[in-house]
Amino acid sequence: MGYPSISVSNLSFSYNENLTLKNLSFEIEKNSFVSILGPNGAGKSTLVNLISKVMPIEAGEIVIEGKNIRDLNHIEIAKKVAVVPQYTSLGFNFSVYEIILMGRYPYLSRFKGEKQEDYRIVNEVMELTHTDIFKDRKYNELSGGERQRVIIAQTLVQDSPIIILDEPTSHLDINFQIEFMELFYSLYKKKGKTIIGIFHDINLAIQYSEKIMLLKEGNIYCYGDVKDVINRTNIMSVFKSDVYIGKNPFTGKLYVSPNFNLRFYSKETKSKEIRIHVIGGGGAASPILNMLHNSGYITSTGVVNNLDTDLYTAEQLGITFVNEAPFSPISREAQARNLELIKASDLVILPCLEFGNGNFLNLAAVNEAINIGKKVIIIESANIDLRDHVDGKAVKLYSEIIAKSVLVLKSNEEILNTLKNI
Repeated sequence: MGYPSISVSNLSFSYNENLTLKNLSFEIEKNSFVSILGPNGAGKSTLVNLISKVMPIEAGEIVIEGKNIRDLNHIEIAKKVAVVPQYTSLGFNFSVYEIILMGRYPYLSRFKGEKQEDYRIVNEVMELTHTDIFKDRKYNELSGGERQRVIIAQTLVQDSPIIILDEPTSHLDINFQIEFMELFYSLYKKKGKTIIGIFHDINLAIQYSEKIMLLKEGNIYCYGDVKDVINRTNIMSVFKSDVYIGKNPFTGKLYVSPNFNLRFYSKETKSKEIRIHVIGGGGAASPILNMLHNSGYITSTGVVNNLDTDLYTAEQLGITFVNEAPFSPISREAQARNLELIKASDLVILPCLEFGNGNFLNLAAVNEAINIGKKVIIIESANIDLRDHVDGKAVKLYSEIIAKSVLVLKSNEEILNTLKNI
């Protein structure tokens, strides 16, 4: 009972002499939810076809629940592995009920028909997947989303311990996407199923997966816990796309968002080596940090609280930061570290922050930066009177700062052009 659900050793496969999978070795434990991600052509579907024995193994070994796949016939494989395919077209036009009932084929003998148990399972699954409401309709009369629900139901009545999802929600509306992902997650959590999913939607995979495998050009680029695999460096390397990675404020899980502003940034805008410290807090520093980092500047930030978006941004970009406990005012220790980063910088940027008792020392740090001769840029996209939550203290100190030698800009977008002249 100690064997994993699936064990793959030195697996390779070629299409027309082009190596698609290259010496893969990995294990998927029982009762786990693993997602396989990668760009088109990375080998995801090929791997699924080999595990489900749709295609024969050329080199290497696949062991399913302790049995070598070479020793299992297609009926035995079907009792262990069920696949929800991404394509839903069929060459025949049976009723929905008949097609779902076909999922029980591994358990039917050649000379005996379906048993009461088969009908019971089919009826339960149809109710669960809401396919019972059109059970008498012909399959080819259904919409793409309805067909996908039928194929999912057919897979579930197969009642295999391992379920492989090959883009299972690609034709479904968002409400059904979430409903079916919750269903698969429930099968993993409550029924002990092993779920292996191939997804194009990274956030869908993150939300439900225990582990994630990244495939790149037929190789395993990275495989492990979500928090260890999903980071900006890995995503950029595998998908050739820059992203922002933060945390969903409702679930606490990571989420990935494309960086849509790269067209505005270019390393050509960097005219000289400048170290820039950005005063952080409330997410106001994040767009500036991202812009400066993508333009090649050496940046740091502080003081930010541990649950702040600016902290997640700094972590993902590999930027030095000073942090403070959640919902806590800036301590003397954190302020001292912040001032050390300011002293090591050539320029300090103050975003359009809100000021309260908790972060008032950040404004004081800007004043100190001016006193020790640092260049300061202030972003003033909103009046300070609207951002003062400390009974006028912020307005008073801010006015003193503005009266000194500082540069005031109206938006973050003006920063890069301004830096060319510094």
